[in-house]
Amino acid sequence: MIFDEDDTRIREACARCMADPSSVESYDRLMDGSRLIGRNFLRLYSIVPSMSTRMVYSGYSGGGIISFDRTIASFGEKGKTLDGVVARYRLKDVKKLNLALLYDDSNSMTAWWRSKNIGATINEAQAPQSYAKIACLALMEGLGKAADISLWTFGSRAEGPYNANAGMYRQLISRNGSGGTRLDLALQSMIDLGWHRKRGTNVAVILTDGVPEVGRSVYAEDVLVNMKALELIRNIQSNKVKLLYIQLHTDDSRKFKKSGGYTVAEFGGVIEKMGGLVMNVDAANKVSDSLFKGLQQILK
Repeated sequence: MIFDEDDTRIREACARCMADPSSVESYDRLMDGSRLIGRNFLRLYSIVPSMSTRMVYSGYSGGGIISFDRTIASFGEKGKTLDGVVARYRLKDVKKLNLALLYDDSNSMTAWWRSKNIGATINEAQAPQSYAKIACLALMEGLGKAADISLWTFGSRAEGPYNANAGMYRQLISRNGSGGTRLDLALQSMIDLGWHRKRGTNVAVILTDGVPEVGRSVYAEDVLVNMKALELIRNIQSNKVKLLYIQLHTDDSRKFKKSGGYTVAEFGGVIEKMGGLVMNVDAANKVSDSLFKGLQQILK
């Protein structure tokens, strides 16, 4: 991220905040570090809101270019007067950026689940969720007032949306695994609330370490969740929502595991064919970089 030493301290602060939500010192260190990461990556990738250009016609007041066609038409209606001279100029409008952040709070993102199922002791600061949370916080803090950010978390259920005025940071930090990977429920919640029809530039960012699944290792029900998630992604894309899909490939045992009909790589490949931008992250400390780099590419 910034420097390895700083990265470690920020992740440790994140772990302490999870263990003790009342720790003001840990929370301040986490937020200060995340804010610095966000600002650094915003500068590095020059992320700016989308803009549109439109032509404006108005009475000539010394600016713009005289529109001869409209001026002649005006003279024909009102007579030859200075007030009848029409100018044209281009006006740039900044499109409002709406960002939906869908964060995977499945058990496999946590240190306790990985220590239990992978056979290696992992402390909280090393868990994928610590890197992922810092990346999300960096994006929230980096964009600041430049975007309207809504957060959904999904495990065996979806929760949200949360925003800056509704405990978004605390809700994200406190997550520590809530079952399966029900991305479909988070997408359905977005659609039910009409988020995909907001005015402006709408970007949905999905950050996950696995394929959508129920979490009981039942093939038939996982296939249904696979297909439902893809159907809902097509739905939001048909409403011109840009999709950034970030997959954490930090564990080989999960990278090649099939959930329903897909491995992680296969599911990402389907989303790519549908027009989504897929970022495959092989190193946990590259999550923030991939998130900002992907956002820059998708906003071009």
